[in-house]
Amino acid sequence: MKLVLKFWTIAAAFLLLALGDSSSFTIHIVGDSTVCTYRDNVYPQTGWGQILGSFFDGSRVRVNNVAIGGRSSKTFIQEGRLGALKNDVQKGDFLFIQWGHNDRYFGNSSRQVPFDSLGYWLQQYVDSAKAWGATPVFVTPMNMNMGANGRNVFTEYNVVGKMLELAKSNHIPYVNLNAKSYNAYSKNWNPDYVSRYQFKMFLKGEYPNYPDGVTNDGTTHFQESGSIAHCQWIAEELENALNEDYLSGEAKSSLMGLVSALKSRYDFTIKANVSNSSGLITHNQKLPGGAPLTLHVSPGSFGKKFQGWYDDDCNLLTADSNYYGNKTLYRGATYTAVFEGGEACQKTAHGEEMIHSSSSSATENSSSSAATIDPKLCYTGETGGVWLSPIDMSMPEDGEGTTDSNHEGYTGQGFFNIANAEASKAVYHITSDQSAESARLLVRYSNGGSASRPMKITVDNFTYDVDLPPTQSWDTWDTAYVENVWVDALDFSLTIESTTSDGGPNIDMIAFDMRGVYRTGCAPKGTSALKGKFENQRHDEDESLVLPSAKFNALGQKVRSESDRRHDLNRKTFLRLKSVTR
Repeated sequence: MKLVLKFWTIAAAFLLLALGDSSSFTIHIVGDSTVCTYRDNVYPQTGWGQILGSFFDGSRVRVNNVAIGGRSSKTFIQEGRLGALKNDVQKGDFLFIQWGHNDRYFGNSSRQVPFDSLGYWLQQYVDSAKAWGATPVFVTPMNMNMGANGRNVFTEYNVVGKMLELAKSNHIPYVNLNAKSYNAYSKNWNPDYVSRYQFKMFLKGEYPNYPDGVTNDGTTHFQESGSIAHCQWIAEELENALNEDYLSGEAKSSLMGLVSALKSRYDFTIKANVSNSSGLITHNQKLPGGAPLTLHVSPGSFGKKFQGWYDDDCNLLTADSNYYGNKTLYRGATYTAVFEGGEACQKTAHGEEMIHSSSSSATENSSSSAATIDPKLCYTGETGGVWLSPIDMSMPEDGEGTTDSNHEGYTGQGFFNIANAEASKAVYHITSDQSAESARLLVRYSNGGSASRPMKITVDNFTYDVDLPPTQSWDTWDTAYVENVWVDALDFSLTIESTTSDGGPNIDMIAFDMRGVYRTGCAPKGTSALKGKFENQRHDEDESLVLPSAKFNALGQKVRSESDRRHDLNRKTFLRLKSVTR
């Protein structure tokens, strides 16, 4: 009995401390591309780190999101990014730690971490946070989009269990975002709903930043509504963590202060004026005021003509099936998707908005592209088809070879003639504003020699092999495709390196089949249509929406059969471009 009374006395003391605490602090977030902050020109791609601040009282909480795409628990430390936080972290702050997507070990990338080393790297974040006077909080990685009843890749590479083990041994908070997301994505939610409304999978024209849609990024990265769901689950898990008996008294006291700074969350009810059990529409949510408000409905899944989104006073919000760019109210609210032939909009009673404080701020972690570059190297021509981000390769930042213009048919300021020696290379500084898990890279080249010239192309952390056969003459240009290229939203180096003593071919231009990729220091290209320059190019027309019913590998890419792989090795992945004279 005395033990019970002692427990409740301590708990009450903690509660009073939390309720009366008006101190301010910063939540520092480390993580990968599922967490980081993105530029407005790639909206609605969003990491949960850029949403989290809206869940906290902005007068008390600041969010410093230093997550960056393409990094793992190991490479983030090796690049000095954790150490750089030392001067920013103050006593009483928090360090939210999420790793896993890029740590998984397949033995083919320097960023990957053998599982028996994972604990070593994760522990360094805990030790650093404690040394700086901050409270570390493990946030397990959300699950990938593996379809209905899909596997949980983060229990196969058991970062979830390792984080829990370290949380218990260090007596610190643990947020199981993985379990929340796995149950939603693989058990509770319609697979189409997950793909279309949570992950980064867009139809053509659905969002202004993606006129061509997105079909190469549907299993890893998230749109805004997906990251909103993550933050809702993180808030719930932080509250639940207060009940864990492995927390130290200091950690529990700090956690209560953090939880007390969470804003009140309200019920947001979403419905349609027609019934269809298979219709895709945003689910009900419990969100704070001032959070992003996104409403989605797919009219085709209801089989009716969509008329508009209406609020609970039956005011028309928009005639677009997607409603975004606004904030939630500081009260519960109801939103109705109205279709032709359904019942008239019915007003819903509601209370008055609550008084609220300012929203919390968050730092951007996307690249600033502040480097200078010769404006002539910034591609200003037309784009279209698969050539969505042409990049002039005539003058690398570093390389063995020469910049020449002594052959016809190149497209920019010239071309780069890679030296005739093994391991000769050209290095370019590239910026990508967004991510893709299976982009296509195109390399426009000329090889007037008699033999193929195999090359290695490295995009940030990953290296790809590409063979560049002869093109009949040095005035004839072909294009090689490199498939399933992983691209993260950041500044990175792209290296083209020869693997034989013949060296490399002449490199004219590269492009990714996604917009928002360009030479660092240039401005991203806007959208426009090609008018003949590459009109006779050929590309696969089977880039249909990747639905989660397909089989995926551990990187979230579509699994191809062995016969497909053999076919790819044997076929020429080139297309003849129409010669363009200067």
